[in-house]
Amino acid sequence: MSTKPEFKKTIRDQAWDYKTKNEYEDVTVRQQPYVHMHYRHIFDKRDFDIYDPRYTRLKSSDWEAFRDPKKFWYTTYVNNRKKLAEEVENGFNYAQELGVIKNLSPQWVNTLRDLYTPLRHLEYGENVQMQHVIRYALGSAIEQCATYQAYDKTGRAQWISQWAMNMQEHHGDFLVHGKNLFLNEPAFQPLLRYVEEILVTEDWAEVLVAENLTLDLLLGNLMYRELNKEAMKRGDTHLSILNLVIAKQLDWHRDWAFSLFKLLAQDEAESRWDYLKALGYENWEGDYRWGSTLSDPRETPEETISNAEIIQEWVDKWYPKAYEAVLALAPLFEKHGIDINLQATLKKIEEESIIPFYKKYKLPFTKYEMTLS
Repeated sequence: MSTKPEFKKTIRDQAWDYKTKNEYEDVTVRQQPYVHMHYRHIFDKRDFDIYDPRYTRLKSSDWEAFRDPKKFWYTTYVNNRKKLAEEVENGFNYAQELGVIKNLSPQWVNTLRDLYTPLRHLEYGENVQMQHVIRYALGSAIEQCATYQAYDKTGRAQWISQWAMNMQEHHGDFLVHGKNLFLNEPAFQPLLRYVEEILVTEDWAEVLVAENLTLDLLLGNLMYRELNKEAMKRGDTHLSILNLVIAKQLDWHRDWAFSLFKLLAQDEAESRWDYLKALGYENWEGDYRWGSTLSDPRETPEETISNAEIIQEWVDKWYPKAYEAVLALAPLFEKHGIDINLQATLKKIEEESIIPFYKKYKLPFTKYEMTLS
């Protein structure tokens, strides 16, 4: 008996509810077209289709197999985020009414002016490249998660801007100062360069590694969780409630990305065209694309290493950069006398909030030893 796996060649003939067990799948899966595109790129030097497997080095036997752990679709996502927005709005209002903002100590105010305000620019920069993921990702469930994460990052940039406007009602300029500091303060330049490098990364799956599996785990846990402990010591509920809400978003960003890469790391597809073959298009005269005069995509060189090895390559590339970029903030922590040893805190975050998730999702991770220069 042959043990060779058989492709699901009749998948396109099956009913739309062939695997749908819930409302999330009903409205999410199998929306993205993979063949018979009616127009093509005119601003991309690569002769690729609109949704093309070659936009990432990773291979998949089924780009529709991923499922969001939260099962967010438009209505459920909007309802959930509406509740979070109300938490932030109520927290801001209570802080104003109770005089929390105006009674913050000058030392703590100046700390936040330098350390926290610039985060709105980082969040917006990551949001811009998440839209690159939205555009080029394969699989409607993957694109949907990237879309909602982009919304979250835009929302965070706006929340931090609103927080800064609340602060400057009582404590002088925050917004202009934060922008100038982000552009000119040496401690922020590694983070600025990191986001700029993400912005020119073409592989959409690599962008997710550079954001969700590296920088957001380090910087997010530091600024939205560890710094919150300092905020509570100073009675700053204005900031702490905002950070609690942001942390809920970050947990979902982490979980959906790790779930996706676990699925891809375990996928044994041999070619980036396996999924189209599974749809029954192996012998289609258009070579999976409209216009048989175009080059045969099967002539594209395939990766010789597995998805797991590619993912490890990306983590090895981005994690040290993210770690060093966040560690570069240490002079600002020291300048303002914040009781956080940044190097020790990042190691604690790594041990408690990063390595356990790499182990849980069976993804490769290498410990890195880095010190301040």
